[in-house]
Amino acid sequence: MTQTETIDLARRWPSARSFVAIGSIAIIAAGIAAAATAGMPSYLASWAVAYLVLVVGVAQIALGLGQALLTPEMPSGRLVVGELVLFNLGSAAVLAGSLFSMPLFTAIGSALMLIVLAVLFWATRGSTRGGWLRYAYWLLIALLFVSVFIGLLIARGRAV
Repeated sequence: MTQTETIDLARRWPSARSFVAIGSIAIIAAGIAAAATAGMPSYLASWAVAYLVLVVGVAQIALGLGQALLTPEMPSGRLVVGELVLFNLGSAAVLAGSLFSMPLFTAIGSALMLIVLAVLFWATRGSTRGGWLRYAYWLLIALLFVSVFIGLLIARGRAV
């Protein structure tokens, strides 16, 4: 990494910091939830732990870092806060809807997730930064986008 890239990364870090912090907290919460439910494992408990780790944790960290590094211009604070709020409200609604058999919550949470994913893609669409990393970031967004629909089909099948 060149000195210019290091300075740019340091300048862009604040736009990723909250994604990394909340994602890290979600991973820790998943570990606590796994420990708490180890004595009485269930499909829903296992799913919730996996969702916390993979979506709310790892994916959120990757999405925040990717946006910070790949956008042509540094994302505005207002945009980042909006993305964080919608992503985490959507995740909370999906978790609540799935855990408490409330399909409407699952649907609303899924819609919020789709909106955030579209915004994250849109923010990086004109970027020439990142090379292969940009394509990996877009692939992550595409996988999450498809996963939302798969999750809705699974949730619908469980609710029937």
